[in-house]
Amino acid sequence: MDTERHTLRSARRMVVKLGTNVVMQSDRGPALERLAGLVAEIARLRSRGVEVLLVTSGAVGIGAGVLALGEVPKKLVDRQACAAAGQGALVALYCQLLEEHGLKGAQVLLTESDFSDRYRYLNLHRTLERLLALGVVPIINENDTVSTHELALGKGEVFGDNDRLSALVASRIEASLLVLLTDVDGVFTGPPGEKGSLPVRRYDDTVEILLGKGSGAGRG
Repeated sequence: MDTERHTLRSARRMVVKLGTNVVMQSDRGPALERLAGLVAEIARLRSRGVEVLLVTSGAVGIGAGVLALGEVPKKLVDRQACAAAGQGALVALYCQLLEEHGLKGAQVLLTESDFSDRYRYLNLHRTLERLLALGVVPIINENDTVSTHELALGKGEVFGDNDRLSALVASRIEASLLVLLTDVDGVFTGPPGEKGSLPVRRYDDTVEILLGKGSGAGRG
């Protein structure tokens, strides 16, 4: 535990990922008060010299509200349309909240293949490093208008692609810490709330985890 606390205190570069159910309210609008508090925390970290990269979900849910669809659609092309409409609104909101603390944000849309193609990855790495050097908070999301893996609603249980994307970002830009913010109290051995499901304090090869269905507007 002391080692973990030291890691938290000594981190100089971190990736923070916000799940859909953190970004959104139950009525499909953005959770403004919650997001304002989280951005204030990011500002405090920046004042201590900690570089922060923000990976955010929520574009599809916000886009459904922008397009007045009432609920998040299941058809893939409609979800792509929601992502396109919601992405701009989501990034504008983050930038507005950051501006209140004297900070700037920059939108970065990625796909997993951006990390496997060396030429594209080097360009991405240089851009992220330059943004951080300029004191900018990169606001990263999956490019859902061209990458459909995150949007497709298959029958299998999955971790959302932005969880995977945040791990890729953290490892490739040598972040000290990756923080996944969600509306549950951590990773459980089974669906939270079910009898016998316990929180996993430390993961190793002896731990068995049963992935459940997605919850709310998210897929995690």
